[in-house]
Amino acid sequence: MQQYLIIFLAMAIYVSLNTIRVILVIRGKKGIASIIAATENFIYMSTFAFAIGGGASNNIIAILIASTGYATGVLTGSIVEKKLNMGHLIVQVIADGELNCLVEALRKDNYAITNWKVSGMKGDKDMLYILVKKKRYAGLEARIKELKPNAFVVMYEPKYFYGGYQN
Repeated sequence: MQQYLIIFLAMAIYVSLNTIRVILVIRGKKGIASIIAATENFIYMSTFAFAIGGGASNNIIAILIASTGYATGVLTGSIVEKKLNMGHLIVQVIADGELNCLVEALRKDNYAITNWKVSGMKGDKDMLYILVKKKRYAGLEARIKELKPNAFVVMYEPKYFYGGYQN
């Protein structure tokens, strides 16, 4: 029984590390990602050698348990990534009417904003382009909903940026 627990936990840790490594590579943090990759490869190879090579008394059960650990790792990795809240987001806000009150309030809260006039299907609108750390996004979203509840908001993650005002 203990051998199955080892297999399950090893696979859950392996996939969690895999998820974090992929995110780090996407964000350009190749050094730490390569260290995680080596650790994750060691765990993967050791676990399957143990499961298939006879360390476990029943290879089919060991492989099923490894697969369950893999699935658990996917879930755990995504939860860990969300908790780490690494990186930045781009938030675009498009709304009718003047957005001066929203712009002023957000700038007082130290958000980096670029704004300009745009044309929509129903006339002229204002558009805000905001770079924000993921950790601050919930506060930004709440502020936008409070001050401009009917705004159209699009949020996405930039792969790379440099310069400008970063908060």
